Amino acid sequence: MDDARQTCLEVKNLVVEFPNRHGTLRALNDISLEIRPGEILGMVGESGAGKSMTGLAIQGLLERPGHIASGEVWLAGRRIDNLTDRDMEKVRGREIGAIFQDPLTSLNPLFTVGNQLTETIRQHMPEMRRSAARERAIGLLKEVGIPGPAERVDHYPHQFSGGMRQRVVIALALAAKPRLIIADEPTTALDVSIQAQITGLLRRLCKEHGTAVMLVTHDMGVIAETADRVAVMYAGRLIEIGSVETVLRNPAHPYTKGLMASIPALGARVAHLHQIDGAMPRLNAIPPGCAFNPRCTTAGPRCRRDQPALVPTGAGAAACWLHDGGVA
Repeated sequence: MDDARQTCLEVKNLVVEFPNRHGTLRALNDISLEIRPGEILGMVGESGAGKSMTGLAIQGLLERPGHIASGEVWLAGRRIDNLTDRDMEKVRGREIGAIFQDPLTSLNPLFTVGNQLTETIRQHMPEMRRSAARERAIGLLKEVGIPGPAERVDHYPHQFSGGMRQRVVIALALAAKPRLIIADEPTTALDVSIQAQITGLLRRLCKEHGTAVMLVTHDMGVIAETADRVAVMYAGRLIEIGSVETVLRNPAHPYTKGLMASIPALGARVAHLHQIDGAMPRLNAIPPGCAFNPRCTTAGPRCRRDQPALVPTGAGAAACWLHDGGVA
């Protein structure tokens, strides 16, 4: 294992399966990645690629009969994928915070935001007195940019706008000073200007607190503005990973190239927007070889026969035969 000071999260060869009466569906296939303290790793890909599933597996929140079939998850030098449900409950919130897509459903409408923040703080820091927890709650609201936090702490979720509710959810995620935050589509329900505020806030807080962040999104613009590195997923596999600058400016995998080409350029006049033909395969119909080969314009016989592994491509890595001996 790497020194905990160097690696906050390390996922090793993670495999997640869902058995059913027809067989076993493999939702995640041999996922390996790491995130350092203070780093934001963006996870991108189409719906069904396995981005959110990776976050759920790390948090121990897979719905049965889904389970981790093999692989390991390490948090700050401690293995957590083999913990009991009771022990994992102590990790969630205290060491792993979460930010979800819809801030309204993440907050209980029957309690004030201050009550929810205070209870979260005391749940994970039982030694803290209620008055001190309330002061910390006010401080967190101030830190995430809520105006008049001493007054707003006693307001209910419906009294906040969508952007302000998301700030409250970020405050909840930070309440127990976690090592890692998993942010699953945290800006999807917000308009563009508020998105920019939230991503900027998340990045600033990440750097100030030294918190590692796994940012799950389908929006390459959010990745470009927020993340330090990016991992591209397809059909349950990690197919490219590297720095944001490397992957976005010089993508190595044909799928990543297709994603980047699908982003319309400002000021460009085109008759048709680029799109990747076809669709993500279902888990019970993943083709042999590279799962992307039916949609790939450069696929060769080897792509349809053998599954490529991640190999170095300069500053990053990609799972493509173009970088590992050719597609013939």
